[in-house]
Amino acid sequence: MPKIEKKEFDKTPRRVLKGESHTKNWQNEEPFDNCLRCWKTWMFGDADRDLGMKAMGGLISNSDGYGADPAEQDQARDTRIAVATDAMIDSMKLIHRWAIYESTGVGTVWKFQNADLIITYEAARQELEILLRKNVCTGVLF
Repeated sequence: MPKIEKKEFDKTPRRVLKGESHTKNWQNEEPFDNCLRCWKTWMFGDADRDLGMKAMGGLISNSDGYGADPAEQDQARDTRIAVATDAMIDSMKLIHRWAIYESTGVGTVWKFQNADLIITYEAARQELEILLRKNVCTGVLF
């Protein structure tokens, strides 16, 4: 059996070719879709993933050492957006609430047999977007 020689590794940095890089195409989420996503997560009761337990900020690696956990802050922000969105949805007409609930799959509480979901959802989306733009909590997203 021939002996395989060990080659010294080249210490000079090499350029990464474009095809070798693994980057994701980042797309910003629309503010309206972000509000509905936060609301939907909150409605399904899946918003509190830490089961109410707060991390000790100075002892975890991803904090700033002063007790501020970025994941905790993001979760609190999403919850505030969800609560504000829920209040705006509850202030809408019943048929528009039905269209929002039906299109997001949150529930089928009401049934409007004579209503067209696509047309009603577009009207509900326009009305809800106006309400979300006026809200203090969600208006900064737009």
